[in-house]
Amino acid sequence: MKLESQTIPVSELHADCITQMQQLMRAHYDGVSESQFLADLLAKQWVILLRANGQLCGFSTQVLFDYPLAGRQVRILFSGDTIIEKKHWGSLALPVAWGRLMLSLCAAHPDSELFWLLTSKGYKTYRFLPVFFHEFYPCCTNETPSFEKALLTGVASQRFGKRFDPAGGILRAETGAQRLRDGVAEIDASRLRDPHVAFFQKTNPGHARGDELVCLARFHGDNLKPYIRRQL
Repeated sequence: MKLESQTIPVSELHADCITQMQQLMRAHYDGVSESQFLADLLAKQWVILLRANGQLCGFSTQVLFDYPLAGRQVRILFSGDTIIEKKHWGSLALPVAWGRLMLSLCAAHPDSELFWLLTSKGYKTYRFLPVFFHEFYPCCTNETPSFEKALLTGVASQRFGKRFDPAGGILRAETGAQRLRDGVAEIDASRLRDPHVAFFQKTNPGHARGDELVCLARFHGDNLKPYIRRQL
């Protein structure tokens, strides 16, 4: 079943759509409170909505902000709450819609460097990085360069405060924090044969309780995988 995507400002969301989004989150995560969900949503600028036959089956929230560093004009797109129903795993609808949003931001701000910031509670979110990018951080094949390390640490410390552990690059879960429900994205022996999944497990051993690995990637044509460039 083909998914249809729509990217709209958060301010244009209807109340019934927000309710459906929250229901989707609760179906996949434990610890989803209405107040926290709404606070996180209203702090974002856009939401990518995914529908099949008119039924909401996935979404991802996004916010853009400036973070100049070392004389470089840097803009960061941060992806917040993101979920897609299991029966649609493997669909490219969400990554393509997200990629087209990134392309529109590149066109609107050609003098700035654009980076993607995301926090990964589960390996499936982290696996977006090697699918999309040649270089991303942290990564099992390369050390994080000094500029990207300073950028990641500075942005995460500013945005998440004391919850961010710079030594491990982890956003530590607070009591009652959201965590993936059992069976949604568990890591078994077969998954660990993937070096990226094994790296995620090693780097973020507390993911099952809601710890998140903070990740960063530069969005530029020369950093996109050829297959992704064709899709976009």
